[in-house]
Amino acid sequence: MSIERAQSVQGWMTEEELTYLARLAGRSNLIAEVGSWLGRSTCALGANTQGVVFAVDTWQGSEEHVGMLAEKPEGWLFSEFRHNTSGLPIMPIPLPSLDAAFLLTKTRILFDLIFVDANHSYESVKADILAWVPLLSVGGVICGHDFDPTYWKGIVRAVEECVPRFRIVPETTIWTTEEA
Repeated sequence: MSIERAQSVQGWMTEEELTYLARLAGRSNLIAEVGSWLGRSTCALGANTQGVVFAVDTWQGSEEHVGMLAEKPEGWLFSEFRHNTSGLPIMPIPLPSLDAAFLLTKTRILFDLIFVDANHSYESVKADILAWVPLLSVGGVICGHDFDPTYWKGIVRAVEECVPRFRIVPETTIWTTEEA
């Protein structure tokens, strides 16, 4: 299991969170990551799977990223993502989450692992969960980042409403359907 490359990429995931994703990726062949930013978590997934990671993002940022991207040229975020993930089994899908889920539903692809970390608003997280759950293989795991009632109340509410059985990975803000 390797997270060194992931740790070299700017992002908000902790070492414990990257390690958890790397472990899940090690037993997953088809992975969907909904929200990829610069590729920190994407690297943890891609470096540890024998399969492929479908990285779904517009690479335009969300409302919380406006200030961070204000001085950057158009296309900068996607260019940095491609640089950070080069050589890994990553298939970028530059679409909004719901559009990508709709298109992938048509292909009948089912994912062993779906990781949700896109727009953090209640409405977006709820829509992402509802759109992506039908793409989960039997026995697959759906999980997401930033389950934190202090900062991300919308994520907490959406997960509690839409995921009947979930747990929080100890010492992280990852919610998961993986059994302990």
